[in-house]
Amino acid sequence: MKIAIINNLYKPYQKGGAEKVAEITVNQLQSLDHQVFLVTTKPKNKKEENTSPKTYYINSKYYNLKDYSYTYRLLWQIDNVFNIKKSLKLKKILKKEKPDLVISNNLMGLSFLSFFIIRQLKIKHVHILHDIQLIHPSGLIFYHQENIANTLAAKIFQLLNKKISSSPDLIVSPSKWLLEKHLRRDFFKKSKKLVLDNPLAFKKSEIKKEVIENKKDYNFIFVGQIEEHKGIIFLIKTFNKIKDRQNIKLTIVGDGTLMNQAQKLAKDNKNISFLGKKSGNEVRGELLKHDCLIVPSLCYENSPTVIYEASAFNLPVIASDLGGISELIKKYKGILFEAKNSHDLINKIDYFCNNFSKYIGAKLPQIGEEKYAERILEEIKKAT
Repeated sequence: MKIAIINNLYKPYQKGGAEKVAEITVNQLQSLDHQVFLVTTKPKNKKEENTSPKTYYINSKYYNLKDYSYTYRLLWQIDNVFNIKKSLKLKKILKKEKPDLVISNNLMGLSFLSFFIIRQLKIKHVHILHDIQLIHPSGLIFYHQENIANTLAAKIFQLLNKKISSSPDLIVSPSKWLLEKHLRRDFFKKSKKLVLDNPLAFKKSEIKKEVIENKKDYNFIFVGQIEEHKGIIFLIKTFNKIKDRQNIKLTIVGDGTLMNQAQKLAKDNKNISFLGKKSGNEVRGELLKHDCLIVPSLCYENSPTVIYEASAFNLPVIASDLGGISELIKKYKGILFEAKNSHDLINKIDYFCNNFSKYIGAKLPQIGEEKYAERILEEIKKAT
């Protein structure tokens, strides 16, 4: 089968979990002997990469959108919904390649008219949800700002996107929370729906952590973008409140626009260290070295990839009790805390330290779908 994978970003311009899901999907489909090609975006001034599989790049400002003013970003979002030029480029690519199936992911920066183009060409279509970008242009809902998706402007935005997106043959979501967010707003009325864990990047490691009796030093790790919605500033402020505890340390892995602010905030705390951006293998190496992952998100995330990666190493997780994170952590038997609540997070850190052997000694379940691409192909057959 010839399959098109569409995602707004792909390596070397990847930023988050959706790109990892797209890459794993590509690899799994190729291992099943399907012919795969990609459609993605790149900054206008960048050269096209010689990648495998075959990749079509559409110029877009999405990768650097954060560098523009609020007014410009607002106008860009309006243009993104109805960008005829980009949708016609997609149409030209699909007519040339003639795929049997399109699997789309995030379409921000490629134009939401992509839904219409795929439907017009009568190609089987699977759309994978990763965030709320069809509900709100920011793709984010912050804790205690839930009404942002219910404003008049947001409702108009949703009405337009419901009309454009219509009902792909199959909608896949890794969390019930995200799927229900869309269904409550009458998206995808006629689509077949599937809640499916994101794919496994790798199987559970056989490396076993040593259970240390009377352990005294505890090493926590944060992995992610150094951005407001990831809760990194909140996390540093929380650790500053316990900086007198020399046995509790935090390692921060990642990069982003708030790096300078984060480093300045942590400069007097010797228990916090920054490693910067790391490759996938380097991140996995750091996960193995630490005792617990902290995911302090301030927004309603769907299904963070780093939690799946932690599960491969039997690494305990403390995370914000928000959105799809809550589902994932309950499934993984991790520890939840109230988002944005330093007191509760400190209590949960103490609870983990006091029950260290319970978590390190236990065999936690691995989360993630091993046969992700196969499941999607099975379901699309049933749906069409």
